[in-house]
Amino acid sequence: MASNCTSSTQSRGRKRKSQQTQSTSSKTKKPTQEISDLTSDQSQYTSVKHISKNVKKDNAERLDYSFFDVPCEDLAEALLGQTIVRICDGKRLSGKIVETEAYLGSIDKAAHSYKGKKTDKNTAMFMPPGTAYVYNIYGMYCCINISSKGDGAAVLIRALQPLDNLETMDEFRTKGKDGNSFLKKEGVGLCNGPSKLCQSLNIKKDSINKLDMCTSDQIWLEKNDTVCKDAIVKCKRINIGYAEDWVDKPLRFYILGNKYVSVRDKPAENEMSTK
Repeated sequence: MASNCTSSTQSRGRKRKSQQTQSTSSKTKKPTQEISDLTSDQSQYTSVKHISKNVKKDNAERLDYSFFDVPCEDLAEALLGQTIVRICDGKRLSGKIVETEAYLGSIDKAAHSYKGKKTDKNTAMFMPPGTAYVYNIYGMYCCINISSKGDGAAVLIRALQPLDNLETMDEFRTKGKDGNSFLKKEGVGLCNGPSKLCQSLNIKKDSINKLDMCTSDQIWLEKNDTVCKDAIVKCKRINIGYAEDWVDKPLRFYILGNKYVSVRDKPAENEMSTK
């Protein structure tokens, strides 16, 4: 199995740590110097020019701050079809986002930040849009979210369609155990769940949490497909039975007909077909 993935220089790490420890009582727009990848016309896309050739896709357009600086539900939909990129030991691991869930902050009874609750665990939810929020579950798995506009609001990435270096992703996911490979299934099973995709991309809290995905050289998003509204299923979120009247809110989004989603909501799909 490949070793832990850390390609940042020591000085860059000190800079990032300093930025992360600054006061984050509310989400404010980043100073221009913190989003140096922006083009002069403030386009929401910027070419990935600083990435080495072995991990860069030709004509790749990196999503910048303005893409993430939108309301949480809007970001959850906009993320569908985009590519998440993770660099491990110089290798590009990536997948197309096919399923998301929105967590709307202080008003959302399913959110870690409900009632404005801020802890060491969920600090990233209150950081500027585009910040990675990684948390542990069951003591051994991780989930990754991306902060949006609005205090305590973030989008959970629930499923990916694997794209690059599936062999390496499969090794991370199966820990190299013979007979457990997902490659014979065209990658189905590699990333069809929030913890599964974190395993496949080697996303861990200690290395990815609180990173700025607009500027990080370890993880970022690139423009890929634009998914039509009528191809997006909107349905209730999964495993939030504790959220009372928020249980049935249609805040999960996935690409209709994509075989890499975690769980289909057939009633929601049937309702779409009747409209």
